[in-house]
Amino acid sequence: MKIRASTIEELLGEITRMREHIEQLAKAGQVLRDQEDIHREMVHTANSIILCWDAKGRITFFNRFAQEFFGFSEKEILGKTVLGTIVPREDARGMDMGRLLEDICTNPQNYVNNENENVRRTGERVWISWTNKPIYDREGRFLEILSVGNDITRRKKAEEELERLASTDTLTGVLNRRAGLATLERLLQQARDRKEFLTIGYVDVNNLKPVNDQLGHHEGDGLIRIVCDTLKATLRGTDIICRMGGDEFMVLLPDCAIGQAKEQWSRFTRRLEQLNKRGIKKYPISVSQGFAEYDPSGDLPAVNEFISIADSEMYKRKKEMKAKMPPVVLEAAVPPSPPASSPRRRSRRRV
Repeated sequence: MKIRASTIEELLGEITRMREHIEQLAKAGQVLRDQEDIHREMVHTANSIILCWDAKGRITFFNRFAQEFFGFSEKEILGKTVLGTIVPREDARGMDMGRLLEDICTNPQNYVNNENENVRRTGERVWISWTNKPIYDREGRFLEILSVGNDITRRKKAEEELERLASTDTLTGVLNRRAGLATLERLLQQARDRKEFLTIGYVDVNNLKPVNDQLGHHEGDGLIRIVCDTLKATLRGTDIICRMGGDEFMVLLPDCAIGQAKEQWSRFTRRLEQLNKRGIKKYPISVSQGFAEYDPSGDLPAVNEFISIADSEMYKRKKEMKAKMPPVVLEAAVPPSPPASSPRRRSRRRV
């Protein structure tokens, strides 16, 4: 069979075009592979934490910055769950972080941006600002979360310091009125949820006005600090002191019935008696106090109502003490006057 030359030429041309197409595809494939390598290198060298984790919380990707930041190698971390490795089971506020991670996977649209506490391999707690993107397959099924994070620990510490300053009484270092009321509201809710007792004490420093009027506000400030420092040294580590203003303090005693609170208070009054015996001041140091108790078997009181009960008891106690004790009369120290100079004798002139 004879094949026409034109047909052979057409076949050769087609083969050449196919070869060129294959070469182009090979080049394109190489370009894609090169681009993939470039993108992967960019992700690894990014100055941010980049990781992927699936619906069960298992880490599927962990870039080099994340490895250096958290202290885990790729081999150590891949396949492990974020909870218990780079996310604590509970944050410093007591939040269940496992529930948070479950909610991120269930409702990722609510966590496009979020900030939470993380933990390094050393146990150091850090704050990370996360940007999260859910990844789905072609059928729309959830696969994993792509998370990009940046360390904001320094900013968080600055914010916490500002909050501390805004919530602290500058004279005594205890909580101020605003922070004290917010803390009491939180502790009442906590006592109700945990079915625990909660007792508060309302305290008034006796004789502060005459001390301020006769010895000066510097001496009055010293009296307030002595009372506050004695309270700090007497109460439990879980108890909270708030300065409500002027000479009034509020003491919050969580998981404590009123009987236990009064036992603790007796230790405080004994300390004041010891200070008075030592004579650290030229006048007696004393306080008036009243208590109120939340019993979990009863109704939860409003904050103002709860304080009012303790405040009323305190004023009853103050009235009783005034009836028994004479008013304190103080005199400010007056520097001694210089001795009067004797009158100069005039010399008599002889006439």
